[in-house]
Amino acid sequence: MVLEQHQLLGGDVLLALRPHGLYVRKKELNGHDALEVEMPYEELLPIAVQRRSAVPTRSLAGVLFALLLGGQDIFSKQLAQGQSTDEFWTGAFLIGGLLGLIVYYGLQNWWKKFTISTARLNITLADRPGQRAELHRFAEALESQTKSYLRHHYGRINPLGPIELQLSRLRWLRELNVLNEAEAHALSVRLTGRHSETLQGMGHELEAPFVN
Repeated sequence: MVLEQHQLLGGDVLLALRPHGLYVRKKELNGHDALEVEMPYEELLPIAVQRRSAVPTRSLAGVLFALLLGGQDIFSKQLAQGQSTDEFWTGAFLIGGLLGLIVYYGLQNWWKKFTISTARLNITLADRPGQRAELHRFAEALESQTKSYLRHHYGRINPLGPIELQLSRLRWLRELNVLNEAEAHALSVRLTGRHSETLQGMGHELEAPFVN
């Protein structure tokens, strides 16, 4: 799965799910690579998604107030001198339109962010309404493929291999929610041949019995 995003002033971002990891490439406006890395799936979990909005309302209100104040002053002078107000209204329309375009583009690319956070890398993208569903699908696919990869490569056991190493690996997969509690326990029992719970007998801890 591939996700691309083009930003007019921020360069291009490419994310791709590869067989062994997440590929990230960010290009600057001049076409040079600002970042290019492939993070292995072993180093991604936990994965979280965060949407945030940081619209500079005070700055925009200040600019709008300054424009209105300046325009009112110019308009009053023109009326006092008996001059035509056509040029004033044309200029006001152009300035208002430009300000509207800046606000619209800012909402689309600068002030609303979609961040995919991993254990070692945060990827921030523009939270565009038209691409929002695609962003969520990619984040879900990233978590799903990461867990599938870890389950396939690390969720298998071999009773003839090093038991402590494999038990540690099972605990690691459980902490990352790759395996649930029941799955981790079942694999641990198959690996050690006995339940992990201790038993009480005559006030003393007894070793758990073997299942086979």
